Amino acid sequence: MLRSGKEHLESLRDGRVVYIGSEQIDDVTRHPAFRNAARTVASLYDFKADTANRRDLTYEEDGARHSIYFMRPRTRDDLQRRMVGHRAIADFTYGMFGRSPDHVASFITGMAMKPDELKRPFGHPDNLLRYYRYARDNDLYTVYAVLPPQAARDPAFYQRQNLPVPTLRVVREDDDGVVISGMKMLATGAVFANEIWIGNVIPLAPEQKKEAITCAIPCNAPGLQLWSRKSSEENCTSEFDSPLAYRYDESDSMLLCDQVKVPWERVFVHDDAPLSRDIYFKTPSHCFGNHQSNVRYWSKMRLLLGLCAKISHATGADQLPAAQGDPSRTGEAGLRLALRSAGPLSPSRHRPPRSSRSASDRRPAPCCRSHRWARQADAKSISPTDRPAR
Repeated sequence: MLRSGKEHLESLRDGRVVYIGSEQIDDVTRHPAFRNAARTVASLYDFKADTANRRDLTYEEDGARHSIYFMRPRTRDDLQRRMVGHRAIADFTYGMFGRSPDHVASFITGMAMKPDELKRPFGHPDNLLRYYRYARDNDLYTVYAVLPPQAARDPAFYQRQNLPVPTLRVVREDDDGVVISGMKMLATGAVFANEIWIGNVIPLAPEQKKEAITCAIPCNAPGLQLWSRKSSEENCTSEFDSPLAYRYDESDSMLLCDQVKVPWERVFVHDDAPLSRDIYFKTPSHCFGNHQSNVRYWSKMRLLLGLCAKISHATGADQLPAAQGDPSRTGEAGLRLALRSAGPLSPSRHRPPRSSRSASDRRPAPCCRSHRWARQADAKSISPTDRPAR
């Protein structure tokens, strides 16, 4: 299914508990701190669902049409399709909405390509695959909270003062799930999302196994509060004066869980500290998430280069001798760097001939691991002409 912007805004009116300072926000779609960014997310959903964008932003699987960022690539062409989709979404917001719906979805999709790395008995690969399909089929916007609070990274600080460590952890296990309490950060975009993926990307000590919980909870889960940072949008005097903050303040939130119940089917890793981090790096998960980020930086760099060009032209600075030099040493070189980092791209269209590039230019781009995962997933489906050049 592909949801509309109106449907997404309605899904945010679900009783979630959001605070800015001491103020509780009843409806994030109407409050002046969030309403414009909420409309931006809704516009992204409408943009994606538009039949004119169907080829670039959607794909078919299991008899239905889904958002392109849920595609599990099996060929180089599939990776190219994902890149085109990320690029269209990033261009829609000039690269300024970093945790757009395709970001965490890419982490989940990459992990779902190699679920056997969630090794039993502490990993639950079947739960992961079911959740992947649930997010895909319902076109969910998922964000993540994968870091402990900054001060809580030294448990001894609290233990010396006989204080409870505030980091989120499992406090109880029941027949129907686990109960979590504590704090987790930094859930960018959570006030506009449907689900929050809770996990760990910082290594944990083996004795921190109760903190090694990887799970997913809805943003309106009983006992969950979102403590948002101060809004930039709310302080904008007009869209003319602050065109980016006015529309693209995706906000960040601290998660505060107070006895939040997580059903077992939404638990992916439990009681294994090393595994809770390994699942991002022993699967394509982290690679796919970073691929989306690289493509977004590409769009953001185009915005910055365009602004520099406009300013230099408006002020006449483009006529100065320093600005009249070889363009390959200025903006064009920067744009070429952005293009290389975003791939997979067509070498003939976006890169200089191999003979004109130095050894450092020929290093694999960050996306190359994506190609390897695709080949490992289904090597037989890739013809020799599909394989990326070495």
